[in-house]
Amino acid sequence: MRTTLLFILAAAALAVPRGAGAQTTPTKEMTDAERALVAGSREAIIETGISPAFFDGHFRVARVVDRPGDRRVVWLLSVGGYEASVNDSVGFYTEGARRVDTHSVAATLSSTSDITRTITRRRAEALMRRCIGRFSDPQVEYRAHVAGGRAALLLTAHAPAPRRRQARVRGGREERGRARSDGAQSSDEVGAEDEGGEGPFVVLGAVDLVTGECTVGYGQAGPLPPARPFRRQR
Repeated sequence: MRTTLLFILAAAALAVPRGAGAQTTPTKEMTDAERALVAGSREAIIETGISPAFFDGHFRVARVVDRPGDRRVVWLLSVGGYEASVNDSVGFYTEGARRVDTHSVAATLSSTSDITRTITRRRAEALMRRCIGRFSDPQVEYRAHVAGGRAALLLTAHAPAPRRRQARVRGGREERGRARSDGAQSSDEVGAEDEGGEGPFVVLGAVDLVTGECTVGYGQAGPLPPARPFRRQR
């Protein structure tokens, strides 16, 4: 009986993950320099607004890089069943004889607060379909999003732009072509206009996984063949 009890206790101890909850160390042993990068990055994220308790409960280190010209910490945020990567590239400047680190995450997140609730993935996808239609490439991101720079946990995706939108854009290109043919633009302006070409347009959707609010934008997926030259009617 005693042997059986000891065996059960030992099995239970093995079943409990070491450091249950969010882990702030990767699987490999870190060097002193890497530990300093992680500590500085943690402090930079907390300074954006979230509480230390929320950070320690929901962030863990996914990767640490400490090479000349490439110093960064990649965090994994886990909350409400969602996971999002947060990349912090670390630079520095000198202040006298002292070197001061800078953290890109201060701009990436800007202003944060503890996330206390989220909508379900099913609800988020339904809102995305209502917002932009059939979508592809859904991803979860955590970054500054709304006016004022507040960070948000987002489900992002894209869909082909409606044909009327693409026709309106191409119509604008033809108008610019007419202006060029009439000599309304300088040669420098024409050169700048011709660079890159227009690409097929896509609708970009972002659903806030806390509020359920959806915002829409437009972008280009890649280059199109050059526009046909406009020929003036005689």
